[in-house]
Amino acid sequence: MEFIRKPPEWLTDALPDDLKDLLQGWVWWALLGFLALLVLLIVWAIVSKIRGSFERKEAVPHDDLAEDLKSIPAPMPSTGDRRLTVDGVPVRLRLVIVAPSGVDTEINAGVVNKLLDHVVVGLGEIAANDKPLVRVWPAQLSYEGFAHAFHRNTPIPEGEHQPSPWVLVAGRAKIGTNNVMLGLGLLALRSTTLGRRTLKMHEWPETFRIKVRE
Repeated sequence: MEFIRKPPEWLTDALPDDLKDLLQGWVWWALLGFLALLVLLIVWAIVSKIRGSFERKEAVPHDDLAEDLKSIPAPMPSTGDRRLTVDGVPVRLRLVIVAPSGVDTEINAGVVNKLLDHVVVGLGEIAANDKPLVRVWPAQLSYEGFAHAFHRNTPIPEGEHQPSPWVLVAGRAKIGTNNVMLGLGLLALRSTTLGRRTLKMHEWPETFRIKVRE
């Protein structure tokens, strides 16, 4: 290619005479090399951004998010007049993990009970009575990633796929016009085989029921 050996005439014609002589030989090659490197950097940045938008990213970092369910204190004897059930099994609320669904949203731990009331009417009152451990996680990129991280960080003491009083439920919930990621650790009176559940938005009120004690 002719332009590799020397600059094109349209470029040299536009330059002053003292610059025409300068833009010869190795100076022209050095300029071409610089421009090629600049183009490669721009293409690399664009490709990296496109790849990043399609790649599945880890919902949350692995560090210091694991919960030891055995260390969570047993609930105090209930003094409320309502009972929470999951798939018909009476449970006590012992762990609540919430996370915003985007980086532009923040969640204050002090309003978690109000958020729970939007998910299942009366669940905030259950939380106020049961006094579960509340954690706020970083913003999430997908509810599938959050659910996976929640289940990974809450090992069941009795072992996976074994009867246990622990029931772990996670998924995405609707709060007004916003979505939040929600994970609940629930303790039944006796061991069950309910294990783990990942819920869609419409399944929260179908799965949980709050009944008035007889």
